[in-house]
Amino acid sequence: MKKSYFPEKGLWLKGNLHSHTTVSDGVYTPQEIAELYASHGYDFFSMTDHNVFVSHEEVPQSRMLLLTGVEHDIVYHEGKCTHIVGTGMPGKTETGYECRKYTKEERSDQQLIDMMLEDGQFVVIAHPVWSRMTPEELLKLKGFHGFEVWNHGIEKLAHGGHAEVYYDLLLQNGMRIFAMASDDTHETYDVFGGWICVKAAERSWAAIMDALFAGAFYASGGPEILDYGMDGDEVYVECSDCKEIHVISYPPRGKSYFAPEGEVLNGISFKRTGRESYIRVECIDNNGRAAWTQPIYFENSAH
Repeated sequence: MKKSYFPEKGLWLKGNLHSHTTVSDGVYTPQEIAELYASHGYDFFSMTDHNVFVSHEEVPQSRMLLLTGVEHDIVYHEGKCTHIVGTGMPGKTETGYECRKYTKEERSDQQLIDMMLEDGQFVVIAHPVWSRMTPEELLKLKGFHGFEVWNHGIEKLAHGGHAEVYYDLLLQNGMRIFAMASDDTHETYDVFGGWICVKAAERSWAAIMDALFAGAFYASGGPEILDYGMDGDEVYVECSDCKEIHVISYPPRGKSYFAPEGEVLNGISFKRTGRESYIRVECIDNNGRAAWTQPIYFENSAH
C-alpha cells in the first residue's frame, strides 16, 4: 500500500530560514531582502541576524510571510565557532533569555541549544564544516531539530557548504534530525541557492511552523521533490528532471541510479532489505544541484 511521507492535504510553500540583513552583517536592508525573495516566488522567509531577535513588524507581509529568527554565535577562537539558527514561534517579538553572542566559557553548545528549545524555537545546526565542528562535538548534542546539509552562502564563501557526510554520521548514531538547505544570505551573490519546501495545511505562520516540527518538508538547491514515501517494502521518490538519484541507507548500502544519455529520471523505487535503520534520498539535476528528502526511519530493522 502506497503511503506518502508528506501530508495528503495542504499546499507547497517555499522558504529560506537563514539570512542576514544590515541589522547584523548583511548587505540588504530588511525591506530590500524581503522584497527580493518575494519577487522570486518565496512564500516565507526568516531574517536570522547574528545574536538579535527582531520581528521586523515594519516589513509588509502581503506577499510573503516573515518568521522571526536568530543566529546565535559561540566563539572559541578565530578559526572555530558554533552557529545555531533558531526560528521563533508565530507572534514572538523577543526571546525568553538574554539574546547575544556567547563565548565557550559562558555557554556550551548544548546549553545554548537548550535555551533556544525552551524558548520554543525550531533549532538548526548551521554550516558545521565551516564552523570547524568535529564529529565528536556533534555527536554529544541533543534536542536540535535540523542540520544544514547544504549552505549556499558558505559554499560561495569557502567551499564549506556540503555536510552530508556529517549528517549521515549523526543518523547512523541514532539521531533523528531533519535535513536543511539555506542561502545564509550575506552578499548579493548568496541568494536563491538553498531553500526548503514545506507541505503546510494553509498559508500561515502557524501552519509553516507545524510543518517544520513535523518534518513535512524537503531541502533543495534546485530539483523539486514531488512525492516520497513507502509502497509496500519499497521506498519511492518522484521528482523534477534529474540525472542522478541516490538512495542512502544504513547499515546496508543503498543504491545509485543514473539517467541514460539524453534522458532524465523523474523517480525511482528501491526495495528494502529489512535491515535498514533509515533511508533517505538525494536527487541531482543536470546542473549538479541537489535536493534532499528527510530520512524514513525503521524501528524494527534487523542489523
